[in-house]
Amino acid sequence: MKKSLTAVLAIGASFGVLAACGTETNSGSEETVITVGTEATYPPFTYKDKGELTGYDIDVLNEAAERAGYTLEFEAMDFKGLVPALDAERIDLIANQMSITPERQEKYAFSDTYAVSGAQVIVGSDNEDIQGIDDLDGKVVGSTQGSVYAQMAEEAGAEVKFYKGANQVLQDLQVGRLDAALNDRLFIFSELEKTGYDVKAVGDVFNKSEAGFMARQDSEVLEGLNEALAEMKQDGTMKEIGEKYFGEDISQ
Repeated sequence: MKKSLTAVLAIGASFGVLAACGTETNSGSEETVITVGTEATYPPFTYKDKGELTGYDIDVLNEAAERAGYTLEFEAMDFKGLVPALDAERIDLIANQMSITPERQEKYAFSDTYAVSGAQVIVGSDNEDIQGIDDLDGKVVGSTQGSVYAQMAEEAGAEVKFYKGANQVLQDLQVGRLDAALNDRLFIFSELEKTGYDVKAVGDVFNKSEAGFMARQDSEVLEGLNEALAEMKQDGTMKEIGEKYFGEDISQ
């Protein structure tokens, strides 16, 4: 749970200083610039609104970066390109509801959790055969490449068909080219009614997941972000951002 574009957002000249490849400021200190990879087509987490990059993940990271004294430069790309871009050091951080899994933690570092959710099955509105994850054996399920939902579908015995983004999955689902899809329950909760797709969520929420900002193991920016995230949880800022997009605090 995507159009190829490049969106660059500088978070303000007043932001702080540090970074391996930082630039010199007028005061002589170095500015920490973090290049962030994101889809920009996955509302309400990361998307474009009137040409501006926004969403829950973006708002949380912008606020944390400001408090930590970092400047952010965003690069939007297909979901499947995010991890390769991180490996190739073209980006420093991924902000895209990246689930913190043991497999990913073997190779990558994560910030502290900023979103807690789970997965749910989506089917066409007239589908009565699939009532949950246990009914996906032998079915064709749509997912984005590299998504944890693809792995869940395969483990349930489904054949996975890959797409560039969630909208393409829902389009094929409503016309019967797919039997089902899996996605984040927060995406389903906040977005399905807005999209107009003739689909519905079925079954219980499963596989509780925690999302963090994902970086390489040698990253030096996570400590500052974690301190800021802790402050945001304590002073109510994280709750405010969650209520803006979901009507509730989803950070814990």
